[in-house]
Amino acid sequence: MGHIMKKITILSLLLVSLLSANAEKNSKYTKEEVQKMSPEEKMLFMPDIITPDELKSGIYGGLGLSMSSLSTGSTSLFSAEKGNNRMIDLSVLAGYNINKYVAAEARALISASYDDSVDFKTWGLYLKPQYEVYKDVKLYSLIGYGALDAKKINSKDLRAKSGTAQVGVGANYNLGKNFKVFADYIYLGKDDEAKYNNKPATMKASAITTGITYDF
Repeated sequence: MGHIMKKITILSLLLVSLLSANAEKNSKYTKEEVQKMSPEEKMLFMPDIITPDELKSGIYGGLGLSMSSLSTGSTSLFSAEKGNNRMIDLSVLAGYNINKYVAAEARALISASYDDSVDFKTWGLYLKPQYEVYKDVKLYSLIGYGALDAKKINSKDLRAKSGTAQVGVGANYNLGKNFKVFADYIYLGKDDEAKYNNKPATMKASAITTGITYDF
């Protein structure tokens, strides 16, 4: 057993030495030369490149902060009028890049802080058309279906719970090393049959979100 362990140790040290030497050699290549390499050759760049684009799974996940609004009548996200209840939400998302032009994405928002005491959450599933308008900058839209659920405002009873179409627009910027930052606006839909303080009401919701994603 000791003889085998000695061989494994020697082989491990040899492998580390080879990888270190290769990393030093790779640092002499230009970006253009790296782009011409095969995916297998790019794998040798792991000290400098987290995952080459050709080898990414297409799966991504992210976290963000949102400013959302749950309102009645014609009030908007930025309106300070009575009846517009604004919240700060935690946003969690996960998606899959089908190709460079289309992705599928799921996300959820849960209220964490607010102007008024609002129990609010929403989720959605989206088709995400996207297009690179400039190097590392992509514009995208979100088209899908989701649900909103609100139970109270300022301790008064609220029943707003519906499935509805949701749409949004946004942009992201590639930071490198598999990370992107993003910002977007989503109209989260409305419930025409909601009840506020036991009276009929129409409640609508929208959100602006900014955050960061990681490509696996």
